[in-house]
Amino acid sequence: MKTVIRRAVAIFVLVGATTTAAGAMAVEAEAPPPLLGHYITDTRALYPLRVGDWEAAGEKRYEPQELGVSVRYQDTRRPDRWMDLYLYPAGVMFDPVFEQVFQQGVDEIVQIARDRQAGEVHVGQTRVFATMPAAGAGLLGELAVKARSFALDMPMHDARYRSALAMTVRDLYFIKVRYSVQADRAADEGVQAEAETLLSGFVASVRVLNTGHCRQVLQVRAIPQGQARPGAVLASTNDGREDEMWITDDTVYLRGEVIERQAESARLRDEAQAIRDVLRGHCVAPDEMEMAVPDGMREIRFEYRLPPEGSDGSAPRLRGQRIGVG
Repeated sequence: MKTVIRRAVAIFVLVGATTTAAGAMAVEAEAPPPLLGHYITDTRALYPLRVGDWEAAGEKRYEPQELGVSVRYQDTRRPDRWMDLYLYPAGVMFDPVFEQVFQQGVDEIVQIARDRQAGEVHVGQTRVFATMPAAGAGLLGELAVKARSFALDMPMHDARYRSALAMTVRDLYFIKVRYSVQADRAADEGVQAEAETLLSGFVASVRVLNTGHCRQVLQVRAIPQGQARPGAVLASTNDGREDEMWITDDTVYLRGEVIERQAESARLRDEAQAIRDVLRGHCVAPDEMEMAVPDGMREIRFEYRLPPEGSDGSAPRLRGQRIGVG
C-alpha cells in the first residue's frame, strides 16, 4: 500500500499483513525473527501512580511475558471502584490493523458475556477519542493509531454491570483499560468516558524506552543508477529532486553528488532516521535506557530473550483473553 502524506513523503506499508514488527521486517523472509528477544530485547517503562482521582493500588506481572503487566487504579473518591490498565507488547502497528485488533477484543468480550447465558447483553458503539499524539503522528496521517473505546451492559454475579474497554498503542506497546460498574450505579456513557479519561491521562504521563534490533542507525548509500527502488523500501521523499531519499530499515539511499556534500548528507540522513523511527518504532541504544524515576512515578522493566533451542522461533502470541470484572 502506498500513501502520500505530509512533507511529500511516500510511505510504503503492508497495512493488513501483520500486527508485529517482526512479521514486517523483510518481505522475503520465510521465518521472521520473534518480536520479543530479537526486535525488542529490553523495555523500561515509567508510569504514573496517580491519574486524576485514580490512584495505583497494585501491580501484577503475567506469564508468559507477552501478556505484560497490569496496574490496578482505585478511585480515591469512591473506594469501591477500580480499573485495570494493561501494558503489553504490540510491535509496529498502524491504525487499519489496530482497528481490527480492537474489534477482535470487543468481539471476545461480547462472546464471553453471551456464553454465560445469564441474560441479554446490550452492546454499545465503538468510538474514537483523543489522546496526546504520539511522536510522528502528523507524518503518518491516517495511518497513525487512534485510541478507541466501547461499552456494554451485561449480566454477571446475579446483577447487571456496565463494562468499558479503552485501548491504544504507544511505543510498541498496547495500553488497555478495563472498567466495570454495577448498572444501577452508573450510565454507559459515564463508564466509557471514565475509562477514556484514565487511558488519556496515563498516555500523557507514561514513558517507554525500548532497545533491541528495533534500533537501527541508518547507513548512507548511493541510489543505484538506472534501477528500480529496492523492494525493502519503507518510504521515499523528494522524489525526482536532487535531495531525493529512499529509506529502508537500515539504509538511506541518496544521490551520489549529495553524499559528497557532507553537511547536506548528514542533514538528510537525520531526517531519514526520524522517518524510519516513526515507521519502525523509536528505540534507543542499551546505554541510553536509564531514566531517573521522579516522584509520583513507578518503574517497570522487561527483559526478553530468544526462545530456547529447539523452539520454532516464531513470534509469541501477543494477546490473551482478560476475563472478569475490571
